[in-house]
Amino acid sequence: MNVGIIGNGAWGRALAMLVAEAGNLPRIGYRGRPPGGFPGTPNLGALAREVELLILAVPPANVREVVRQAKPGPAHKVVVAARGIEPDGGAFLTEVITQESAALRVGVLAGPTLASEVTARRPGALVAASTYDEVSALCQAALHSPICRVYTSRDLRGVEVASAMVNVLAVAVGIADALSLGVGGQAVMLTRGLAEASRLGAALGADPRTFLGLAGVGDLVACAHHPDHPGRQAGLRMARQGATDEGVHRDCLALNQLAARKGVDLPITEALQHIASGKLKAHLALDNLMRREARPE
Repeated sequence: MNVGIIGNGAWGRALAMLVAEAGNLPRIGYRGRPPGGFPGTPNLGALAREVELLILAVPPANVREVVRQAKPGPAHKVVVAARGIEPDGGAFLTEVITQESAALRVGVLAGPTLASEVTARRPGALVAASTYDEVSALCQAALHSPICRVYTSRDLRGVEVASAMVNVLAVAVGIADALSLGVGGQAVMLTRGLAEASRLGAALGADPRTFLGLAGVGDLVACAHHPDHPGRQAGLRMARQGATDEGVHRDCLALNQLAARKGVDLPITEALQHIASGKLKAHLALDNLMRREARPE
C-alpha cells in the first residue's frame, strides 16, 4: 500500500517508520528540508494523487493550509494524526478537511504512541476512528505491525475530543509535578481531567467508553509521564518560572469556547488557560480549584 504522510517532523517520520514496519510504502510530503531515510516530495497535491491513504501529521494550526495545498478529492481517504482542535475557531480537524476540500472519507489517529518511543522500537498502540469503516480499516492495514497494534473505532468525535483534551491535560500534570503535589495530586489531575473530557464528549454525542481507552486514559498516561513530552514540559515551565505559553493558551481557549457553547464546565482547562496567559500564577489557580464547592463524583 502507498501511504502519504504530510509532515516532516519527528511524528511524521515515526509514522513513516510504522508504515514501513507494517510492510507498506511511506512517502513524506514536506516543506523545507527533505526527509532523511524516506522518499518525499514538496508537491502535496501530487502526493495526494499517488497514495491510497493520506495521513496529516502537522500541528492543528497548519491543517487547513496543508489541506488547501494537497486538495484531496471525494475518493481520497484522509486521516488526521494530530492532537487538538483548530486554535482559531475551535473546529475539529476532520471538519477542517471537509471544509477545505472535496474529501468526505476522513478519520483520526490517536493513542499512546510517541515519536521517540517508535524510534526506540518500543511497543505501542493506536486507535483509528472514522464513521467510514473503510477508512479505519485502511489505516489499520497501513500501520498495524509487531511494534504497534492498531484498533478501530466508529466514535470519531469521541477520539477527537479525547485527543484534544489529552494535549492540555498533560500540561496540568506537568504543573502538578512542578508544584510538588505528589502522586496523589497528579492522579487528581488525571482523573478529574478525564472527567472533563468525558463531559464534553457526551455533550457532543461521543461514547463515554472512548475516554477509558487508548485515546483517553492510554494517551494521557503516555503524554503526562514522558519526561520530554512538550505538554508536560510546558507545565513545568509555567509553574516553575511563571512563564506564559501562547500555544497552551490558544488550545485551552478553543476548548473552553467549545465547552461554553455546549454548556459544559471545564474547571481544570479554564485554570490552565489563566495560567498560560499569565492571569494567574499556578499555585493560585490550584488553590481556586481546591476551594470549589464539594459535589458528588
